[in-house]
Amino acid sequence: MIICAKNGKVGNDMTSVYLDSCMIIGLIEGDAEQRKALKRYLMGKQVFSSELVRMESRLLAIRQHKLEIVQLYDAFFSGCEFVDLTRIVFDRATSLRAENNLKTPDALHLASALASGCEAFCTNDKQLCKTASNHIQVIDWGILLNA
Repeated sequence: MIICAKNGKVGNDMTSVYLDSCMIIGLIEGDAEQRKALKRYLMGKQVFSSELVRMESRLLAIRQHKLEIVQLYDAFFSGCEFVDLTRIVFDRATSLRAENNLKTPDALHLASALASGCEAFCTNDKQLCKTASNHIQVIDWGILLNA
């Protein structure tokens, strides 16, 4: 299930991508077409995430006591690079939220992606897609499923 490389560096031949919670949930619990499309897209890419994404993604599985699903999430996250939610990230998120009327978690996701230097941001949140597209390449389910 681990489909991302964890090597501490983004090489010239490797694209870095930040996945928000809805995309990771789709990867782990989505339908077969979603899982296949996202796995194909992520092959050879360095995947970034945050503890906020990890928390949001695992929440329902933990609440419903679905240990096998939690273990799938944990296996996925073990191969990801994590962006530290520093004061700089929070300050950027504050600006993004104030300027674009984003929800706090969405602003933190986008600020984390930008702070990590990722080349792409995967989300399916329409408002977040619109705002993120002004800063970074955005990949959503429509793009993935039509590739």
